[in-house]
Amino acid sequence: MFDEVFGMAAICAGNFREGVRDAFGASIVADVLDPILKEVDSLRILNADFQQQSFDIDRILNGARSFQFKDSGWTQ
Repeated sequence: MFDEVFGMAAICAGNFREGVRDAFGASIVADVLDPILKEVDSLRILNADFQQQSFDIDRILNGARSFQFKDSGWTQ
């Protein structure tokens, strides 16, 4: 999700940046668009880390459940 948002924001910012012809436009790029791109990129990285940790937790829980079933003698 954040990859798509980042890609779209980067394209829009690039299109705007190409049309900048004065200091006001340059300030919009520097003060608005670049910080937005950095925030979205940070969210993208945070989301990827969250997804990886969630996967790792699920894997560990599944391993613990399999040990519990083996110890109890119960079969599925």
